[in-house]
Amino acid sequence: MSISSETYARLLGLADQAPIECLQLSSRTLSRAKTLGYNQIGQIRSTPTSRLIGDLGEDRAEELHRALFDFGMRQPGTAD
Repeated sequence: MSISSETYARLLGLADQAPIECLQLSSRTLSRAKTLGYNQIGQIRSTPTSRLIGDLGEDRAEELHRALFDFGMRQPGTAD
């Protein structure tokens, strides 16, 4: 089933408002992200990878990216 780009953009907008607790993250990554002010999925999606690595470290940044992928979210700038 295919959806229009407009519908997909609306769904992303809704998902971006969801709390990061919706993602399957380790308690350590979740706690650290929240301490740094990352509370919504959209904040993670809109933050450059280099910034996430600087804030959280490479392993936790990768965990966040995997969790977004598993949640059905594509990162900005990735190929379809």
